[in-house]
Amino acid sequence: MRFRDRADAGRRLAARLLPYRGGEVRVLGLARGGLRVAYEVAHALEAPLDVWVSRRIDVPGRLPVLGAVSEGGGISLDRDALQALGLAEVEARSLARAEASEVDNQVQRLRGTSEPAVGGCTVLLVDDGLVSGATALAALQTLRRRRPARLVLGVPVGTPHGLDRVRPAADAVHCLEVLPAMRDVAEAYDDFRPLPDVELRQLLVRAREPVQPREVLESTDLGGFWM
Repeated sequence: MRFRDRADAGRRLAARLLPYRGGEVRVLGLARGGLRVAYEVAHALEAPLDVWVSRRIDVPGRLPVLGAVSEGGGISLDRDALQALGLAEVEARSLARAEASEVDNQVQRLRGTSEPAVGGCTVLLVDDGLVSGATALAALQTLRRRRPARLVLGVPVGTPHGLDRVRPAADAVHCLEVLPAMRDVAEAYDDFRPLPDVELRQLLVRAREPVQPREVLESTDLGGFWM
C-alpha cells in the first residue's frame, strides 16, 4: 500500500477509526505531518481537532534515534540507543533540553498557551507514520498523565519495531500498513512535502468550522493543499 499524500492516508485511516465516532472523542495530530492526516480523521468522525508537538532527539548524522521530547514536559529515552551510540544519559538529557525549547516554540507558533483538554475523553493521537516510534511514544506517555478515558494511536504506516515500542503506552494501536524495511516515512508516500506553520494553522482554523459535505470540501479552491 502506498499513499498519494497525507490527505489520502488520512481518509484511509479514518475508515479504520470510524468505530470511535460519537461520544467524547478528541483527535490530536502530531506536528507536523500528522496534523494533516488527523484533519481527515477528525472530519470523518466529526470530532474536535487539535495539535500535539513531539520532537525526536538525534545525534546529528548518526543513528539510532535517542528518543523524543513531548510538550507538557515529557521525555522518552531509548536505553539501547544510548548504549549503541556510546552516550551517557547526562549527554542525552542535554540534547533533550535543546529539543524541548524548540517544542515550546512550536507550540506557541501553532496553538498558543492553551493545552487540549483530554481528561475523561477518548483521545485519538494521529501521526503520518512511525519508524522508531520515538515521537509517538513520548506523546503517549505525556498524554497518559492527563488521564484520558482511552488513549488510541492511529498511523497509516509503521515498522514492526516502532509499533512494538508504542503498544504498551496506548490502549489500542491502529496501523494500515506494516513495512519492516522502512527507514523513512516518506518511502510510503508519493507526495511527502514539508508543511509550513501557516498551513498547519489553517488546518486548525478549518477544523473548527461546521462540517461540510465531502463533495463541497473537495471542490473548494484551496490551492491544492486540502486535496
